[in-house]
Amino acid sequence: MKLAELGLIALDADVNTQLHSWKLPENEFTQKQKVTPKLLLGHMAGTTVHGFLGYSPDLPVPSLVQVLSGEAPANSPPIVVDKLPGESFRYSGGGYCIIQQLMIDAKGATFPSIMDELVLRPLGMTKSTYDQPLTGEHLKMAATGYVPDGSMTKGKRHTYPEMAAAGLWTTAEDLARYVIDVQRSYSSDSGAVISKASAAMMLSPYMEPFAGVGMFLRMNQGETSFGHGGWDEGFSSECVAYRDKGYGVVVLTNANQPDFISEVIRSVARAYAWKGYVPTYTKLEMDPAALGRVSGRYRLSGNSLTTISHSGGRLFQQAMGEEPVEMFRISDSTYISRDGDFPIQFKGSPADSTMIMVSWDTEKWTAASSYPRLQENDRLPIEMVLSGDVEGALIAYRTRLVADPKDQSISEQAINDLGYQFLGNAKIVMARDLFNLNRQLYPQSANTNDSYAEACLKNGEKDLALTYYKKAVAMDPTNSNAARVIKELEGKEANK
Repeated sequence: MKLAELGLIALDADVNTQLHSWKLPENEFTQKQKVTPKLLLGHMAGTTVHGFLGYSPDLPVPSLVQVLSGEAPANSPPIVVDKLPGESFRYSGGGYCIIQQLMIDAKGATFPSIMDELVLRPLGMTKSTYDQPLTGEHLKMAATGYVPDGSMTKGKRHTYPEMAAAGLWTTAEDLARYVIDVQRSYSSDSGAVISKASAAMMLSPYMEPFAGVGMFLRMNQGETSFGHGGWDEGFSSECVAYRDKGYGVVVLTNANQPDFISEVIRSVARAYAWKGYVPTYTKLEMDPAALGRVSGRYRLSGNSLTTISHSGGRLFQQAMGEEPVEMFRISDSTYISRDGDFPIQFKGSPADSTMIMVSWDTEKWTAASSYPRLQENDRLPIEMVLSGDVEGALIAYRTRLVADPKDQSISEQAINDLGYQFLGNAKIVMARDLFNLNRQLYPQSANTNDSYAEACLKNGEKDLALTYYKKAVAMDPTNSNAARVIKELEGKEANK
């Protein structure tokens, strides 16, 4: 945003006309709509690669151009556009790598030096840096990361050449200086870094109500809050602040435990009486008879469901591949979880005796979405996958594709994204089976073979992983990450 104010970047112009060291590959999507810096900042550009694994100290670290191109030794695929820019929101750390290269090309300097000159020093963020890896005094102050199972991050911390997406080392106090400055820029144009106009672009809805240009947004009883979370290997964080007030909190942890962060933020919001951030409801006694009436499987989409169950007089909601979350009764037929933004109401369908689960938008108090309960003998194909019946699921998916080839809920990308959701929740076998199904549904895709190989490797099935990494490379010779893994696996086999 600062470089745009300085006239070095044009936010609404084709990013490829402004990049010099690397170009975003053109394809049928970019021919219809060019990718701009603003679309990249708002996660609306259709770019791939959600996030990054980083590099432990024993691994070679790629250059930014190698990351962008997916070339060895990068451990992530190439960053490309695989859907129409501006069509819909999709978080893309890969898009921010393009922004990083754009800034380097525009300023003619390293990314850490640009950020130090334009942001960190003007804000007095003296304990912050984008240097990767850390050295000197910054290294002495660095925390050690811990992954979800409580074990230490390999090598204590990873290096991230994807600095714009994942490379900031900071303290809670330093990051709070940045958040406060954004608030000041928005409210009185008195910030040290960006103008009121730039702050307004960041803190106002862009193409989706929940996101501005670079910030996530949330409405709380007429008040807008903004913020962003962070997740590196062994480290999690989140900052939340109100756009028009002085409320705010920054939470940085050296562990991948986001539930703990959410609890801290809720506690701060309640202690300091943030308007609407933590809705307060009166918890009612559970009606034992109602628990059985509302329990069941509810279809969220053509390939997704949530399960409502009860045990010991308590009600639970469980999303696919996740742990159950307890629901509390707040009216005759309405329930909510501790972390829930939307109360859930259960009511009988006016057409017949089936049950419908309704999600309520508390800002407008209107029904946001309705989900029907599945009959006992109705099974979605995804349920077959989760129960291990991959062959049955494959037949069901193929039948649905024939009936509706444009069904986005069972597109290659949608199924792959769901597989990575399972993988991120440590549901490795579920992810492997779903990737295997996707590979068979879309056999000409190098990506489906690559994803299946990745899950096989995580599950300890090295022979299968090697086979399908080779298939992925045969289909896409530019897949340098798969080529690197093949070399490692074959090297280990030769050394036995």
